[in-house]
Amino acid sequence: MIFIYNDFGGTHTTALAAAYHLKKLDETRKPTENEILNTHNFNKLVYQDRGKLYFHGKDEDGNKVYTMGRGRSKILVPGIFNMIDMLIENGVLKEKIILSNTSPTVPFSMTCGGMLSRWLKIDFLGVPLLVTGAKQAYQDIINLVHYTKQTAHSSKSQLIMLENKEFK
Repeated sequence: MIFIYNDFGGTHTTALAAAYHLKKLDETRKPTENEILNTHNFNKLVYQDRGKLYFHGKDEDGNKVYTMGRGRSKILVPGIFNMIDMLIENGVLKEKIILSNTSPTVPFSMTCGGMLSRWLKIDFLGVPLLVTGAKQAYQDIINLVHYTKQTAHSSKSQLIMLENKEFK
């Protein structure tokens, strides 16, 4: 299986979701500031990185975990979905693919922190807001990862796109 967590920038909730999925962050408590800031790709990606897939590792079952930022595009993820579907229909792709949107887990503090840090380059204001947001959202992100894994394992579909609106 291949899991692809996606959101606007691909550098905050997606990075945290990948870390929880891969058990790099402890689910039993809020992450520390150091753990958040040292999560792979957390607050590191820029505008030009949108649309790229970033590999984070393989989970305990050997499934690959990726993240991606989609920016303002409303067509990028559906376009990827359609391309994957075509590859499956033509017998080119055999793996199950799950696209999971982490945007519904983003708290307001993380939105503000991301804008300040990534867009305006004001890290001394943005980064503390991002850390606060990551701590606020950690349980929602964990729940989303569990839901994503559960849906992937219980669905017979080879291709799944989760909007995850129930996490708002």
